[in-house]
Amino acid sequence: MSASDGVLPDTNTLLLKSEQILFITASPGETKGNLHFYTVEEGEWIPVFENIPVQLGKNGTTPAEKKREGDGHTPANIFPIQRVLGRDKREIRNLEYTKIQKYHHWSDSSNSKHYNQLIKHKEKGAVSLWDSEIYELFVVIEHNTKPAVPGFGSMIFLHPWNEDKPTSGCVGVSKDILETIVSKLDGKKYPSLVIKILE
Repeated sequence: MSASDGVLPDTNTLLLKSEQILFITASPGETKGNLHFYTVEEGEWIPVFENIPVQLGKNGTTPAEKKREGDGHTPANIFPIQRVLGRDKREIRNLEYTKIQKYHHWSDSSNSKHYNQLIKHKEKGAVSLWDSEIYELFVVIEHNTKPAVPGFGSMIFLHPWNEDKPTSGCVGVSKDILETIVSKLDGKKYPSLVIKILE
């Protein structure tokens, strides 16, 4: 799959620039993983969090190029962290922040021209971001977003998750941990999210 098919080009260059990395690891087929968060302070890498449990898709992880809509997998790849959405007013450092309103939806329909996009109206196959606790605050995992290729997966987020069961394909973490992550993210440090399947 090429960059035009929605998979990020030159992920190694992305990592070389990053001074903040969210690293999520999981064994093949596992629906639980671990989150690690590292940031550069005064020229040194320091851990913010290590070995934080997360819930993954109900069918575990899969390489991003194999991810398909509705397959229950969390895509594994290297993604830039660029967008955060939430219901509260926040000061987010050098990243795009959208304060969610009642009219905000995210298109989950492969047949829509707005597939895998944030939209400001209701349409068939679009999910309201106002009606669920898991969308109180989330980081967009930029899988299949620029551009979005129909059927290659949508609505992949790092979001709050308090249940002891898998997600539909997102990464679920406790709200407190997510709040801390978001408070420390800084776009000037080119933050990256790495989801890796362990050998």
